[in-house]
Amino acid sequence: MPNKIDFGNGSIDFNIETILIKKNNPEVKKLAQFYIQLFQNPNIQIQEVDKLEFTQKNSIILGINERRDAPDRYKIQVTPYGIMVEASQVKGLFHALQSLTQLVKLNPENKAGSIRIPTVIIEDEPRFSYRGMHLDVARHFFSVDVIKQYIDLLALYKFNNFHWHLTDDQGWRIEIKKYPELTNVGATRSNTLIGHYTDRPVKYDNKEVSGYYTQEQIKEVVEYAKDRFINIIPEIEMPGHASAALAAYPYLGCTWGPYKVANTWGVFEDVLCTKDTTLNFMKDVLNEVVDLFPGKYIHIGGDECPKARWKTCINCQRNKRRFNLADEDQLQSYFIKEIEKHLYRKGKKLIGWDEILEGGLAPNATVMSWRGETGGVEAASQNHDVIMTPGSHCYFDHYQSKNPREALAIGGYTPISKVYAYEPIPANLDPKFSKFILGAQANLWTEYIEDEKKLFYMAFPRAIALSEVLWSRKEDKNYAGFLERLQFHLPWLKTQKINLTNAYAELDYTLSKSGDDMVLHFVKAPIKGKVLVEFKHNANNFTQEYPKGDSLILSNSLDLKAWYQLQDNSLCKPIHIIYNKHKAAGASIQFIEKPSPKYFSNENSIINGIAAPTNKYSGPEWLGMEGKNFEAIIDLSKSDTIDQIKFQLYNFPAAWIYPAKEIIVEASTDNLNYEVVGSWKLSPFTQERYIEPIVDLKKNKSYRYLKIKVINHGKIAEGSPGAGHTAWLFLGEITVD
Repeated sequence: MPNKIDFGNGSIDFNIETILIKKNNPEVKKLAQFYIQLFQNPNIQIQEVDKLEFTQKNSIILGINERRDAPDRYKIQVTPYGIMVEASQVKGLFHALQSLTQLVKLNPENKAGSIRIPTVIIEDEPRFSYRGMHLDVARHFFSVDVIKQYIDLLALYKFNNFHWHLTDDQGWRIEIKKYPELTNVGATRSNTLIGHYTDRPVKYDNKEVSGYYTQEQIKEVVEYAKDRFINIIPEIEMPGHASAALAAYPYLGCTWGPYKVANTWGVFEDVLCTKDTTLNFMKDVLNEVVDLFPGKYIHIGGDECPKARWKTCINCQRNKRRFNLADEDQLQSYFIKEIEKHLYRKGKKLIGWDEILEGGLAPNATVMSWRGETGGVEAASQNHDVIMTPGSHCYFDHYQSKNPREALAIGGYTPISKVYAYEPIPANLDPKFSKFILGAQANLWTEYIEDEKKLFYMAFPRAIALSEVLWSRKEDKNYAGFLERLQFHLPWLKTQKINLTNAYAELDYTLSKSGDDMVLHFVKAPIKGKVLVEFKHNANNFTQEYPKGDSLILSNSLDLKAWYQLQDNSLCKPIHIIYNKHKAAGASIQFIEKPSPKYFSNENSIINGIAAPTNKYSGPEWLGMEGKNFEAIIDLSKSDTIDQIKFQLYNFPAAWIYPAKEIIVEASTDNLNYEVVGSWKLSPFTQERYIEPIVDLKKNKSYRYLKIKVINHGKIAEGSPGAGHTAWLFLGEITVD
């Protein structure tokens, strides 16, 4: 959404013949040549003139007004005489032409040569100077052609930075001439994990994976991006996520190996040693990287670096004593600061993930805050530049649909509505430091993105939502308006063979209490369409109906599917709701111990009559307690006889999730005097992923209040994933019968 847009009366038909530019301006001339392809007419002429004015119809004027205070500002005027485009600098002119591209290409009536375009005046400039998208090519490799297509789309939506994640445990993807084994060895892994990394048993394919970019290919991509006014930020991971480098040159590690290029995902104990030999090696690598990338930033990672090897390494401990460092966090800070000094001497600025704050921040470092906003707030408060990339809103490897048939992702749920709702300047940041928030970036990690079809599916249209967050004024944001405009973009993107989701229009639901019944409310996206519902009456009989309004009264147990049908008659994936009426469904609940906000949708999700899915622990019906017991009081509103209470528990040690050790149920008629009326204890031999404990209560007694206590597993044992941490407790529906 531009800052200012004034439409005239109707549209005009345009047959572009001439692009007018001032004499002796090669940058504008190059841009004019670049954009002749927009109008699909190679006969368009470029005329260099002394004065920019309309001397003939069917012409476009491209002009620079030399205002240095606003390098991205531009203005478009579409008149019956022609199109006037002016900007403060050439890159602003480029952004103006992107807006013109959208006005032209998104109109389905436009054909080659002749176009229809509204008469309009647009005045615009971006809210944030940094507007970024990231791509991990280490986990899965993508060709130069795919990278160029990605860059084309970033340019169309006015991003100006492409963060290219080139190295990680699973592959080294950039040629370094001084150290050829980085690609001879580090660019190839023997096979790749199949399915999710938490699946048991673990499975692998039998396909060797290899690929890297030569320095000539890197230069080609850099120049391609430069023509589209996109800066490329290379990332060379250090000191963690270094398995590929260690496999190529084992002497870089603390133990000298043997090491291998990782064929699974996660965080690995073997990292770069902090000795001088390793530092000098990485400086040599960066010397070649700096020569390939003309932008001011080099990203060095700095995230997820375990310190176990350093604690037992002679060289690392010698460095601790040598530099009087208190702990291994300061040792990592020493490593990062040495790298930053080297980059500074090369005229570059260092960017790192927010872990580089630990142990002390390098003097001129820019921080990418991914573990929420805390790191960004801390860095900005220390007068450091910050790029916000929180996993909650900016990780596009998360699911964008709740449908169980959605393509495999790492986890999480980040729909386009959540992306659009993001505000890059944290609410708890002192306003005087807000100038240090340069902008934001979405990250696309590719553990579960194996080809370009899925790459674009995961990136778009969420990237379009982020582009508007970063470009448009905060007061102009309107999700309903955004979705309406998005409908004009999607058909064109499909012509570019971009695989798109319509998850943004999938139904959601809420439940409320009405007397003795529950009421199901359909939550629709603010876009035109209609709700369709199927009711399941028996195993083989579904009937399709249109619901009256957007709500259904649930007087009895019910099995239904519902979905949204858009105006083009396309159908979104359905939601499947199995409602089981029970005595606590819709009752009020008081949490004595609050669940984790990461896994807690609303107060009544645990007693709304809808069971949590038994095949996964994500979704709004599961509630998570991190290292705490679950304790709550359920008020049934009146005394009633109760025979039993059913629970849902999840058991997944690979993800640090353990079932409860014990469940204790107390009951009361007055919420003052409670008695224990039932309990359950876990069998020590339980291996099932899903557990459904049943607590039988004392017979023929009436109660109004139920105090439920579910005891957490506690500390995770040595040798298990997450050893030493407290376990997660996941609880689904509590069914009272």
